[in-house]
Amino acid sequence: NETGKEGLDLIQPLWEKLNKHHLNQKSDFKEHYENFTFQERKEVLLNKALAGEMYICLAEDEESETLLGYIVTTISPENDGEIDSVYVEEEYRLMGIGDALMQRSIRWMDEKGVKTKKVVIATSNQEAISFYERYGFRRRSITLEKPLNHP
Repeated sequence: NETGKEGLDLIQPLWEKLNKHHLNQKSDFKEHYENFTFQERKEVLLNKALAGEMYICLAEDEESETLLGYIVTTISPENDGEIDSVYVEEEYRLMGIGDALMQRSIRWMDEKGVKTKKVVIATSNQEAISFYERYGFRRRSITLEKPLNHP
């Protein structure tokens, strides 16, 4: 199921699980995830899409109409594509759902003729790094940030 920014609220329950996943990882930035709300994330995404475009693809169980996963991708006014958020329910991983979501997102960016495709990943999320590398994404730079609670 493909939609635009009007489908953003549909991903909230799964996004909250993704945020909890980040919170449970070993990280110096736990306070970010502890205090981060879907409303804040939604506002950031909608602001990105104001001048650009947004693509949301939902993976649903056809019988129960239960949402199993999603991907959110944006294109900036400068024509840079970014995979902003991906999540698949844990019990449905390794079934090709993430692969299908990625393929659709990359195809959408290709159809739009983006200059670049990127994804920003927390360094603590090694599984995600491996996942994106399978689609040709490579480490380009490392940004260091000082945690708020660090002297």
